[in-house]
Amino acid sequence: MAAPGELGNIAGLLAQELRTLESFVTLLRSEQALLSSGANEGLTALADDKSRAAIELGRLANLRDQALARLHLPPGRAGMDAWTLTDAGSASQRAWDRLLALTAEARALNEANGKLIALHLQHNRQALSILMAAANQTATYGPDGQPRTGLGGRTLSSA
Repeated sequence: MAAPGELGNIAGLLAQELRTLESFVTLLRSEQALLSSGANEGLTALADDKSRAAIELGRLANLRDQALARLHLPPGRAGMDAWTLTDAGSASQRAWDRLLALTAEARALNEANGKLIALHLQHNRQALSILMAAANQTATYGPDGQPRTGLGGRTLSSA
């Protein structure tokens, strides 16, 4: 039989993990808003905050798995599913279900943000390619002695 303290420890870890994951999802939503608006200011700080939250989520998941192991339960979802049955508290089951739902939301947001970043990167590469091509064009002069530019290729404004 599990010690009551161990059951409470898992419940406490679950609550802490849930709060941290909620913050992480908020960060992902903020990142998506910045990426969608094209406003890159703040992305670096946001990435740092996301990294710290991800590290904390990993730490909490490891602590939860260790607590499950002390109860002779498997790690991860299988152990938590078994634990919510032994805890007999519907609050634990609701918290676990909420954590699973938020995890799915975080995964979807992170994937969408990755696609937005890839799109921005593609646009930046195209613009850089046009700039490099313009910089590498040799200067030619027209019959009036004035420099000729734009002998083919795309203009910078079309990037």
